[in-house]
Amino acid sequence: MIERIYIPTIRRPNNQVTYDNLPKAWQEKVIMVVEPGERESYDYPCGFLELPEEIVGSWTQLAETRKLIHLHAGDIKYAMVDDDCQLVTRNSKYWSAQSNMEKSKRTSTEEEIHRLFDSASKWLDEENMGVVGISSGDDFPRPQEYIDTIGVFTWLFLDGKKISPIAQDLTTEFRVAEDLAFMFHCLSSGVNTRKSNEFLFLNRSQTKEFEGKRPIWEETIKDKSETNIFQSEEHYDILRGIQKLWPIAIDIFEKDGKKKNRKNWSKIYTPKCANTLEDFMS
Repeated sequence: MIERIYIPTIRRPNNQVTYDNLPKAWQEKVIMVVEPGERESYDYPCGFLELPEEIVGSWTQLAETRKLIHLHAGDIKYAMVDDDCQLVTRNSKYWSAQSNMEKSKRTSTEEEIHRLFDSASKWLDEENMGVVGISSGDDFPRPQEYIDTIGVFTWLFLDGKKISPIAQDLTTEFRVAEDLAFMFHCLSSGVNTRKSNEFLFLNRSQTKEFEGKRPIWEETIKDKSETNIFQSEEHYDILRGIQKLWPIAIDIFEKDGKKKNRKNWSKIYTPKCANTLEDFMS
């Protein structure tokens, strides 16, 4: 089962969307990861993990925070979730012959959230499957319940037994897109990924109440007139840095005057093979 839910958070003591939308049984498994100076501002009946002082204020604080979480979790199964997510369930008609709701999607019920956590835990028991995620609210429905060997972000379930052997070597050199670097590191190390088509997250940080409270991105972009952060030169500088580490994993090009990139998930995935006859037979 999923033993912990880590929620890294900064400057949001009164805007814990993810925590507030979890059933009480799962709220009790939450560990909020906070800066020491903000700890007293977070009045929630859950666990807390304070960042070491040497991480606080560093340019790559988020990357270092995520690495700290992986190291802290050790061998357990755990979730790592952004603090601004609402869970949504998609109609099963897209991958089965049966519709289970009136609309195409709706806010997840408590029973569905429990089922998501149970399914993620079972999926993580599969060979090489170490990271399970859910779809973004912007993703189009697929004709499958899930898809393997693909990037998953924002809401992750992880098997520490598969992540801990590579956790110490995770790069922390990127301020943003550090989650993309993590995906490439996992896949190139033989740790596979899975994305649920049934469950989605809605990112509430893009609403007006969070303006000025997205420091990781807002303090990165120099050209404030660039409304699409993913088209910014700073974002593509980081993508080029990631490309240097995993050349076959990403293609960067221009089309119709816009910067584009293509992630080659299946190209970089190197599944682990059984090394002995005993492993093969088991």
